[in-house]
Amino acid sequence: MTTTISASERTQRLLSLAAELADDFATRADQHDQENSFPFENFERLKETNYIALPVPEEMGGLGGTLLDFALCQERLAQGCASTALAVNMHVFALGSMMENLLNPPQTFNAPGEAAVPVEAMVTTAKMMVSMLVGGKSIIGGGFTEAEIGGNWGFPTTKAVRQEHNGVPGFVINGRKQFTSLSPIIDLFSVNTSTTDPDGNPVIGLFIIPRGTPGVEIVETWDTMSMRATSSHDMVIKDCWVPEQACVGLRAPGDADVGANVLLAWFCVSIGAVYTGVATAARNFAGEWAKTRKPILFERPIAHFPGVQFHIADMDIELAASRALVRETARRWMDGELRAREDLAQIVLAKTQATNAAVRVVDIAMSVVGAPGIFRKNPMQRYYRDVRPGAFHPMTNDVAKELIGKTALGIAPEFLPRWG
Repeated sequence: MTTTISASERTQRLLSLAAELADDFATRADQHDQENSFPFENFERLKETNYIALPVPEEMGGLGGTLLDFALCQERLAQGCASTALAVNMHVFALGSMMENLLNPPQTFNAPGEAAVPVEAMVTTAKMMVSMLVGGKSIIGGGFTEAEIGGNWGFPTTKAVRQEHNGVPGFVINGRKQFTSLSPIIDLFSVNTSTTDPDGNPVIGLFIIPRGTPGVEIVETWDTMSMRATSSHDMVIKDCWVPEQACVGLRAPGDADVGANVLLAWFCVSIGAVYTGVATAARNFAGEWAKTRKPILFERPIAHFPGVQFHIADMDIELAASRALVRETARRWMDGELRAREDLAQIVLAKTQATNAAVRVVDIAMSVVGAPGIFRKNPMQRYYRDVRPGAFHPMTNDVAKELIGKTALGIAPEFLPRWG
């Protein structure tokens, strides 16, 4: 007998799981931050509870979560350990976008030269990847950002050259990637490169490279002030040969095809939720601090100070606005909206608002806590550091504002020259 549950029951079940995991991860968050160590035990729990398959339907072995469920759960998870939430986000958002292409494939996508082609190959690839990731509890992670190009904009400096090996068609890949979150446990590396299509035209290729493939090395460079437990080390690829099947997608450079909306809907909504979660943790800590902090010269705790009350109000206003926008963006996507090319600005806007508001909230929280907040033993200093990278995730503030502004003014994002 099959038992079905309502959407609200499923959401509550997933939120309860996220809360349980967050409370557990919080007990080790400071230790991993100070040691700059990867939380292997957290990811064992994420695998045991199947959180890593949150957006996959239950009949396919997942938890059946929607994009909105994912956002709600990530916000809660980040309140326990920001690094764990951000790191697992890189796997789950990729899996969610694959499920999107599998269950609701677009009719066509733009290939080099703007030609519309069927998406059977996209669906076939998505089926294969989901099966590997869910059935084998494998982890996928990306190598996209490069120091030379300052992000994901334009042609990657990592190159994939077509070359046969023992008579088998394939590619030789060379390059270096930064910010490879989850690097200690990634099973399948997702890598973008400059390459050519079968006709020799320059394109951007997406490759899936299994861990252990000769020529792939993780160089431990991650020693940062923020999100220290993500282990987002560099990925060095040298003379790495992969078969032709490892190339799972080709696209024209700078072409915002329908895949961009799918990928960024899952990424922007969830990233916005993660940093909203960090800010919420800071706000909650500052609120509890204000209720109990009583300087000797005063009769009551600082919660009675008008300035502190205004600070709490300002934080709640910022958080309410971010939550509303992120969740409304998720709902609109789930209702089939935001699929047009010009809708990309609305998707990016949600992430931009949430990550920047999160910084403002944590700054206010730090001012409530005051000087004690900078001590290592105080979690406020960790929130203060961990919230900072939000604006650096794609699309970064400057690129996002350019897209949002151009869309509002009716200027095509690819219009050249870009200014003047």
